[in-house]
Amino acid sequence: METVRIQQEHAMQQVHVDNLRGNEVLGMPVVSSGNVILISEGTVLSEEYIKKLRELDIQDVYIRNNGADENRVYSIDETYSESKRNIENVLEKHIYKHNSDLQKVAVEAVRIMDSVIEKPEVVNGLTEIRNISTDMYSHCINVCSMSTILAIRLKMTETQVHDIAMGAILHDIGLKYIKVPYINVDVEDMSPKNQMEYKKHTIYGYSALQDETWLSDTAKDIILMHHEREDGNGYPFQNSRFRVSQEVKLVAVCDDFDAMISGIGRRKMKIYEAIEYINVNAGIIYERSVASKFLKTMAVYPVGTRVLTSDGEIGVVEKQNSEAPERPVIKILKGADGHDYEKPDFKDLMKILTLFIVDTID
Repeated sequence: METVRIQQEHAMQQVHVDNLRGNEVLGMPVVSSGNVILISEGTVLSEEYIKKLRELDIQDVYIRNNGADENRVYSIDETYSESKRNIENVLEKHIYKHNSDLQKVAVEAVRIMDSVIEKPEVVNGLTEIRNISTDMYSHCINVCSMSTILAIRLKMTETQVHDIAMGAILHDIGLKYIKVPYINVDVEDMSPKNQMEYKKHTIYGYSALQDETWLSDTAKDIILMHHEREDGNGYPFQNSRFRVSQEVKLVAVCDDFDAMISGIGRRKMKIYEAIEYINVNAGIIYERSVASKFLKTMAVYPVGTRVLTSDGEIGVVEKQNSEAPERPVIKILKGADGHDYEKPDFKDLMKILTLFIVDTID
């Protein structure tokens, strides 16, 4: 009988020949006992190839998982528009403690979670952040999407992922109950009275939902404590790292990032500034492992994004670098002096460490 040997490591799975349906991509070459390659790696398995495998009495082969390529990118905006409409319709009519309709928001969390889980590339690929929040509804969807993806990347259990999605989509429900302006306003710049009122939104949200049996205790903790920090300087309780769950810490990073780039209780930042803030504060106010995984997971500059570089050039993101999503390959379109390039000039920011993106261009 011929044998199949591993020539190099790929993300793949072993499949019995009888379970092949056609169009699978061979993850490793089929090699004879004499080390002769019979079918090359990367071959798309047609019916003829499958027939040949049976004739050779080969029992199993390794095929590539469809989403295993680290350079593949998943966009979190695929269910965005409909979810936002549904959530906005519910929350616009919502009254404190009248929670029957809030289960419809929970349904959207499950829908977002399912849309993420159904994408195999989420496990290993990069995730593009295409939608910048403009209001609380967009913000909740973005935080739910990012938190769900990050939980999966951190190999959390199915229960944990579900609780995180539920808590994340409702994490800022308390903002419905305050009258303080918070769009593009940093909480630290608020008057003492407004700051105190704003910081109560976590308690208001928790108290509104604490008796709901359809929401887990973990999800409720996310609503209550997503502004707690590792150094004990968060709110409402100023808890230290030892008294806050991993689920809460995860949502805290996603929430802060989206808040920074969209101006939810923050002065709006550039994306690179928000990335740097999280990077600098990993292990200080954020759980280091969560923050590090977040920075390696989110493709904050999607392919096709027009960007301005620190040299004053204008370009477009051409390709992601999976090890450093904030430093993609860009195609320079216009020089700092305003002249157009006759031939595209490609710059890999992983190789040019003195160059970075300072802004995106609509």
